[in-house]
Amino acid sequence: MTAQPGFHVGISFHSFATKYLTYQYSFEDMMEKAAQLGGGVEIVGPSHIRSFPEVSDEFERSFKSSVDRYGLTPTSYGSYADPFMLPDRDLTPDEIYEYTVPQLKGAAKLGFPIVRLQYFAAVAAERLVPLAEKLKLWMGYELHSPLTIESETTRKLIAQIKHISSERLGLIPDCSIFARSVSQNHINNGRRMGVPEEIIQEVLELWNKNTPVDDVIADFRARKLDEKCVSWADMVWGGFGRSEPSAMLEIKQYIKHFHGKFYTLVDGDEPDLRYEDVVKTLLEMGYSGWMSTEYEGAPTDAFAIAKSHQNMVNGYIKKYTMN
Repeated sequence: MTAQPGFHVGISFHSFATKYLTYQYSFEDMMEKAAQLGGGVEIVGPSHIRSFPEVSDEFERSFKSSVDRYGLTPTSYGSYADPFMLPDRDLTPDEIYEYTVPQLKGAAKLGFPIVRLQYFAAVAAERLVPLAEKLKLWMGYELHSPLTIESETTRKLIAQIKHISSERLGLIPDCSIFARSVSQNHINNGRRMGVPEEIIQEVLELWNKNTPVDDVIADFRARKLDEKCVSWADMVWGGFGRSEPSAMLEIKQYIKHFHGKFYTLVDGDEPDLRYEDVVKTLLEMGYSGWMSTEYEGAPTDAFAIAKSHQNMVNGYIKKYTMN
């Protein structure tokens, strides 16, 4: 047990993607909603900044005005590496560096202390660290499924962080890597895609056995299964990882932020992701940063379900901080 709550819960504006993209919410609406959802704000650069990757003076004025008006705390800026943006080739490490630099400068300009990195940015990370140090920014690689803590890619990222040895570079776990089951909505999506029921059941069995996704996809292609079967299997492993929440204890010194990804709530709890164990572990390791509520499920009342998610997380915080 710990005596202090330890961390706070805010909102990622990715939770409002459907409302925002269909013009039901303006950016100002989302800022107002954030004040009712813990007060912490995480934005996604290319989704929310018209001048991306630059931050215009106009957006800076508007953003900071809303932060002051609603008493908000900028928590994490979602940067992008986008190595596949060109039709004929991938971006080079130099191009990824040049693309990321204005994003770091923009994050600092807006008052964000943390920048979320995609693992594609690893080829430029060592060159970015001096800039992050100058701007007083922390950078964190997002560990989103299938980048479980145990995955080969994650182990390489951890090795790089240790090699660079700068407090400015770390990790941002996403709750998608702490799954106990695959959501019913994802299963139903497979059926809507036309994946045969026997393949759906095979995929679920393989997932339950923690079979590496590369092995599954290689087998499906060797069997010449329809590409929709391959695509859906990839989506399953891309949304649900099998790390143990307690594994965060071995990387606790590198954790800069936490993504509170969730897909649904049933009776006030996330049935497929291990939130109670996650919250308990974050408290045990003394995590004192922010968790961003990040809804990524079927269309619904985004504000209401985000609020319910925060009630769930705060309920677990209370449970494990009571003397």
